[in-house]
Amino acid sequence: MKNKIIFLLALSFLYILIFVKTAKSQDDMDFEEFMGMMSETLTDEQLDELSYELPWNIRVAGYGYGDFSGDGKDDIVLSIVEKDKTPKKSVDVYFFENIDNTTYQKIKKKNYKWYEIPLEVAFLIKDGKCFVTSRDDNNWYFAGYEIIEDKLVTSDVEKYPIEFENAGN
Repeated sequence: MKNKIIFLLALSFLYILIFVKTAKSQDDMDFEEFMGMMSETLTDEQLDELSYELPWNIRVAGYGYGDFSGDGKDDIVLSIVEKDKTPKKSVDVYFFENIDNTTYQKIKKKNYKWYEIPLEVAFLIKDGKCFVTSRDDNNWYFAGYEIIEDKLVTSDVEKYPIEFENAGN
């Protein structure tokens, strides 16, 4: 009877380990998977050029694309974790400008900390701006950026207190 209980506990522990690993893998994707997904949107030449602008050993945590340089072409913003280089509990965010629909120019790399999960650093590209969200234990932050003359310019910064007692209302 004791062996059966130990076996069931070991089996349950193994199940939990497998489930946790699967859940974690859904948070981000390796670079190859990301490039495969983007092949639906970008040309082969654009994908090649973008791959030269990024480190090799990365996981992509989030991305967004749309025009935030004002030229009518889709720019790209990515949050990545570079193995053994990106500080713990943070992501490196890369802002890329689309150059004539053939290549991308890295405009800026910024590090953002996350509080609970990497997806807290997220993107919305709207009205010619790239908004980046992040949070700490008390506040959400929304920063709006534009690319102007090959520079990333902050156009809006908002801070909203997290009011857990009002969540869901």
